[in-house]
Amino acid sequence: MSRRPVRSSAFLRASSTAVAAAAVLGAVAFSPTAAHADAGAQPALTAQDHAITDVPGMVNGRELGAFTGLGGQRVDASRLIRSESLDKVTAAGAQTLASKYHVDLVIDLRTPTQVAAKPDVAIPGAKDVDISMFGADGNYSDDTAMYHDLVDKGYVGASDRGPMISAYAQVLQILATHTSGTVLIHCSHGMDRTGTVVDLLDRVLGVDSADILHDYLLSNTQLGVTWATPALLQGTFESDITTKYAGMDSYLSKTIGVTPAEAAALRSRFLVSNDASASAITVDGVTVPLAAASSPAGATVTAPVAMLTSGDVHVTTTNAAARSTVDVQGDTAVVTVTAEDGTTTGTYRVTVARPTLTLAAHGTLTPGSTVTVEAGGMTPGAVYEVVVHSTPQVLGHVTAAQDGTVRASVTLPADLAPGAHTLFLADAAGDAVSDPLALTVAATTTASTATGATSTGGATTTAAVGPSVATGGTVIGGRDDAPWLALGGLGALVLVGLGAFRLRTRLRTGR
Repeated sequence: MSRRPVRSSAFLRASSTAVAAAAVLGAVAFSPTAAHADAGAQPALTAQDHAITDVPGMVNGRELGAFTGLGGQRVDASRLIRSESLDKVTAAGAQTLASKYHVDLVIDLRTPTQVAAKPDVAIPGAKDVDISMFGADGNYSDDTAMYHDLVDKGYVGASDRGPMISAYAQVLQILATHTSGTVLIHCSHGMDRTGTVVDLLDRVLGVDSADILHDYLLSNTQLGVTWATPALLQGTFESDITTKYAGMDSYLSKTIGVTPAEAAALRSRFLVSNDASASAITVDGVTVPLAAASSPAGATVTAPVAMLTSGDVHVTTTNAAARSTVDVQGDTAVVTVTAEDGTTTGTYRVTVARPTLTLAAHGTLTPGSTVTVEAGGMTPGAVYEVVVHSTPQVLGHVTAAQDGTVRASVTLPADLAPGAHTLFLADAAGDAVSDPLALTVAATTTASTATGATSTGGATTTAAVGPSVATGGTVIGGRDDAPWLALGGLGALVLVGLGAFRLRTRLRTGR
């Protein structure tokens, strides 16, 4: 390589870990180069850059930038780590890479000589793959010459592609097929060879040029140098690709040989969906209109739910990797869909109204009357009880039709008291699942003056004559006095006769 190994000895090996950490955090660097660096050459690290600061011995380490890719999808940063060589990583740092970052494959882009001079510290459980991009010789006295070779060193044609094109093809094939843990890819400084590999990967993923350049320049920020420049990445590497190979797409597909299947696999592996939409929401089997539910006012649906719970709301997401949560507040459910990217969300609001029970045309309702009730918005195929609330008493059962409607004729209890009552539909647990239906029951008592009989609730009884006491619904009459009254009348006639006889006798005798 160029002056980089020399500068590595002068800078990295002379600087302490604390100084390097300060550079990672954006503090003033201690090298003369960094002290006077243009701020544009050392962009500030952001949350989407995913810098790694908890691995002792690693300075220029970061995950893939969580940038926006094809179709608005987000790059899944955790799938790949880029860094400098791992020769300074401590045993604890290697363990962190294995346990926290799940690194199970290390791709080393250095030459065999560079690997032998500074061998990596092994990451527990990780496989190591050496792919020398420069072949046997990686020493350059000029950075621009190096970046020209980073395009196609040794390339003759399809039958003799040279070490550089062959290395790109091999690395991209590995990344497309590795589906277990995290891949860590590195060269000597994590800047040049690693930088062009990440550039090509990001191009396949649809990341734009500004984000790619930002990620490339972050090596300056983390190392505290200004070696990486737009002139090298864009003005040399990418410019050569455009002029010599008809652009990046042609270079990737025709020169390197990335197949459509490999490109699709890379996108599936390294892009996560930002689709936070629901394809269907139902409440107890009732379909929710999604357009209305996603509006600020939300949607209102009619559903036979006694008390709304999150279990009554079922959500299907458009992207299977998205997840949904349901928060119930009274009769309103708020559905939040979180996309696979973990940050994009969609919200749906649904208010549930109970079905309305109606009464078919009828005359005066009295105890024992037959009434017909109807409702819509019920669960197709479900069986409901028709209940009169005042008892409560189940009057009958009805099964909802496939369109969610019910119609049932039931008979009011014969002993139902006159006055106001309500009917409702209940589920198997007896809980009301419809709004109550108010109805008024009239008395059925009528009097008969000819017979002294009264009719109450359809039952006829005879009025008692004289004093009586009603006990338990049984009427108990008084004694029959007719014979005694007749005898008393006869005695009165005898007394009257005797009195008249005595009066006539006195008149005759003069007494």
